[in-house]
Amino acid sequence: MNNWQDWVVGVLVVLCMARVIYGIFLFSRRTRENQNPCDSCGSVCELKILMDKKRRECGVKKKSTKKNCCG
Repeated sequence: MNNWQDWVVGVLVVLCMARVIYGIFLFSRRTRENQNPCDSCGSVCELKILMDKKRRECGVKKKSTKKNCCG
């Protein structure tokens, strides 16, 4: 790599790989924290719709299973 263009291409490839790895890291972190990993998506995707639907269902189930101790 003695040509300056080779160095520029190498730096660009490294930056692109770092961006992809960072995106995967953010996705996995949001998943671990029970957040919707597709919140930052600009387009509507099936995963985002399924996550929102699942949250609503879990919220309804959580509220309906509350026990009444007095009667």
